[in-house]
Amino acid sequence: MNNKIKQVTNVVDADRCDELLTKLIHDERQYNDTIEDNYIVTNHFNKMLDDENIIILAYYINKTIVGYILIRKMANNTCLLDGLYVEKEYRNKGIGNSLLKEAISRIKNMNVKYVDINVMYNNIIAKHIYEKLGFVGYEIKMRKSI
Repeated sequence: MNNKIKQVTNVVDADRCDELLTKLIHDERQYNDTIEDNYIVTNHFNKMLDDENIIILAYYINKTIVGYILIRKMANNTCLLDGLYVEKEYRNKGIGNSLLKEAISRIKNMNVKYVDINVMYNNIIAKHIYEKLGFVGYEIKMRKSI
């Protein structure tokens, strides 16, 4: 295992992941105009620390979390990678790729058949990263503005 990637097991680190999830959601505003400017995530990851079907992995640099990914084991023989975020100043350094590879490695030991990940349709950069790791589109969700 990459020595900079560790499972989040405490409230302080879970709170830091809440901060990063808030940034992720704000970044997604460029693809989803229904997200409010002032949306803030609090106590989201703290509630998951004791859930045996959830693993939160964080990428640490100098004891500071700069990225995270969440693995959620689903009931339908599938794991969902739910949220991947890397601080802007640490992007393009392989951190997101390392988190994805570590997550997939852990999922291989979870006795599931599929790994799903959700991505905004117009997020070309994220889709490209996922495709390089073997993810393929299998479902399209459509929306119409009224």
